[in-house]
Amino acid sequence: MANEEIKRIVMGLRPIDDDFMNIIFSENTPLVEYVLQVILDKSDLVIEESKTQVQTNHFGSLNVTFDVLAKDNTGKRYNIEVQRSSAGADTRRARYHSASIDVDSLSSGQTFKELLDSYIIFITEKDVLNGHEPIYHINRSIAETGELFDDGAHIIYVNASYQNAETSLGKLIHDFMCSESSDMLCEPLAKVTYKYKNTPEGVDYMCRAVEEYVTKQTIHAHEEGRREGRQEGRQEGIIESVLKFIKKGKLSYEEIADNFDMSVDEVRKLAAQTL
Repeated sequence: MANEEIKRIVMGLRPIDDDFMNIIFSENTPLVEYVLQVILDKSDLVIEESKTQVQTNHFGSLNVTFDVLAKDNTGKRYNIEVQRSSAGADTRRARYHSASIDVDSLSSGQTFKELLDSYIIFITEKDVLNGHEPIYHINRSIAETGELFDDGAHIIYVNASYQNAETSLGKLIHDFMCSESSDMLCEPLAKVTYKYKNTPEGVDYMCRAVEEYVTKQTIHAHEEGRREGRQEGRQEGIIESVLKFIKKGKLSYEEIADNFDMSVDEVRKLAAQTL
């Protein structure tokens, strides 16, 4: 891919785009703190640690990769995810992320009462919950009384399609959809975007990151193609063998199905094509 094409891709990236988000939040705890302060409306929130692309390691279970995982000065955990696709922000995924953080939060010997609050935050390009609200706070409640069931688990959806630059949240949402620092309203986001879009060092870093990503995707696509080709080849070989046994007529359809791990109906369909 030509350098100019890569540069064009870089200049079009926004904080709502997963790759750019991971870069601007990497080793940038102050930015993570700022975003969480705005979303949670807690100006006194202090984030002590944040990491990007954190992978869980739960043996025998589905592992997940958190876009951003942070911890405040009280030990509470925060997971920020950006999702352009509505499918990537499925409500069950939010539940699983919450459970994954809980599992990693308690060590052997601790009690359940020591489990601290957690916040799963999805910033989505579209209004995936369809309520026409800029932000949705999901907390468990008791159906019969309507009272809060205070288990410390919080799920928040931020709707990036909401446009209202009158509020701090509205300004943040606006900036997540911007590709140019000059259009941004929040200084922390504008500053880091300028670094990667408007300085020679930053642009060079971004171009190398995009080129590496494109190369990996191309290699992955070729590997997938080869795997599919091998699979198709194996399947064709099995079908040829089955057809030979059908033509010989020495085995029943049930026996052929057993030998080739097929259903009897599949064998009958192949037989119908040859007889």
